[in-house]
Amino acid sequence: MEELLSLLDRYAPGYRGRVQGVYDWRLDELEDRFGRPCPGFYRSFALAMGAEGGPMLEGLHEYHPSRIAELYELAPWMPPRRFLYVFGDASPDGQHYFLDLDAPSGAEDCQVVRFPFGEQTWKTRLTRRFVSLREMLFVLAMRNVHLPTFPHRAEHLSADGPAGAPPSAEDAAVIFERLGFTRLPYARRCLLFEREDAALLLYRRPEDPGFSIRVGMRDAGKLRSFQAIVEESAGLAEWRGAAAASAGSADRR
Repeated sequence: MEELLSLLDRYAPGYRGRVQGVYDWRLDELEDRFGRPCPGFYRSFALAMGAEGGPMLEGLHEYHPSRIAELYELAPWMPPRRFLYVFGDASPDGQHYFLDLDAPSGAEDCQVVRFPFGEQTWKTRLTRRFVSLREMLFVLAMRNVHLPTFPHRAEHLSADGPAGAPPSAEDAAVIFERLGFTRLPYARRCLLFEREDAALLLYRRPEDPGFSIRVGMRDAGKLRSFQAIVEESAGLAEWRGAAAASAGSADRR
C-alpha cells in the first residue's frame, strides 16, 4: 500500500492525510461473518483506507469492513463465499465489485469481478474486470485523481488496425513510448503512462484482447496531434459517447 499512497501523494499532495483505515478487529469481525480469511492485500487496503478512501474511490460505496460484515450477516442475496464483496456500485444496475477467491493473483490477491445482487447472478451476469485488487486501485488512482487534473482529455477504443487486424495493447504501448510517455511499473494487465505534460491509462479486462485508453494533456493542440497519430498508427477510434472530460467508468468495456 505504501507504493499506492506515495503515488497518490505525488498526484495530490497530502492525499494520505485524507484517508482513514480501520482497526484489525474490524477485519476479524468481517472474517467471522464471511467464514473465510480475507486475502492479504485486501487486509492491507482496509487497514490503510477501509473507512475513507478519498477521491480515488469516487462512485464506490459501502466498502467499510463493518458494513460488509453486516451484509453477510443480514442479507439473504449474498453470493457463495467464493466471492468477497469489496465495493458497492450505486448505479441503477448495481454491478458490485467482488474478489473471486477461486481466482488468485499472486500470493495475497485475487481477480476482481462484478455482478449485481440477485439469485444466481454470479453464474449469469459475472464479468471479470481486473487481474487483482491492487491493479484496480492503481487504475483508480490514475482515473479519478491524476487524469482529472488535465484540462484536455479524450477516450479511445481499440478498433481495426491499419491492416485490418485488431491492434494489441503491447503495440499501442510502443507507440505511446515513442511519443514520450513513460510506462509506470505498478500494473501488469492495465497499463499506466506519464509524460511531463500528459497522462494515459490503458484499460483491458483480464481475458479480453480489446482495450480502451484515456489520455489527458495540458495543451489542446498536442492532444489533437496525439489523437491523429494513435488513430492512424494504432487503430484506435475515439469514443464519442460522452464528453472528453466525462468521469465515466474506466472499465466500461
